[in-house]
Formats: sequence, structure tokens, C-alpha cells
Amino acid sequence: MINIGMEIIKTYNPNFITVTESATEHLITQIENENGKGVSLGVKPSGCAGFEYEWKIVDGFNPEEYTVTKLGDYSIIVEDICSPYITGSLVDLLDEGIKGKTLIVQSPKAVSSCGCGESIQFADI
Repeated sequence: MINIGMEIIKTYNPNFITVTESATEHLITQIENENGKGVSLGVKPSGCAGFEYEWKIVDGFNPEEYTVTKLGDYSIIVEDICSPYITGSLVDLLDEGIKGKTLIVQSPKAVSSCGCGESIQFADI
């Protein structure tokens, strides 16, 4: 078991994404509010460190083209091209009070981030 603050993640598999309970609840709420089928997590070139995580609500996908992690009745999907950057990541929810909530992705492939935390740099993949 992995203890993240007050939450306990019961299983960890480095071949998939691990999502904390609070992040799961947040993602499911967002998916349901948009009448989606899941959420995609990817990376795109951006920011001063090189890459930025990108979240999108999806209303359908072909499971054969993506790495899929289940969120109850929904899914987090990762395009195969992004999998090397995201596999083994931990997704958590940071509640910053009046500033709102932010999904945090902790990738084992990330080697640094910019000062504001919006973009990341990855080890050579």
C-alpha cells in the first residue's frame, strides 16, 4: 500500500496509472457533468520546461488504440504515443481552497518542472 497524505492507495501497478480516491471522485464528477464516457490524459509540447499534461473529456474511444485505466464505470485513456511519458504515474487532486482544485500528475519519467509547475521535462524516452 502507498500512503498519500490521508489517502491510501490499495494497489500500485507500474504498467498503469494510479489514481487517488479524491482524484477519482473529481474526474467522475467532471465526466458526468459533460455526459462523457471517460477522460483522456496526454502530453503536449508546451511551456518553459518542454511539455504540459493535457486533460480532455471524451464521449467515445476505441480501447485497442489506447492504454486504459478504469475509473468505476468510466475510463482514463492515454494515446499510445503518450504512454511512455505517463505509464506508472500517480494522479492526485490538490485542493487549493479559494484557488480551486488541480489534478497533479506525478510521472516517474519527469525529471524537472518549471518554477510555476505548469510544464514538465521528461528523461529521454
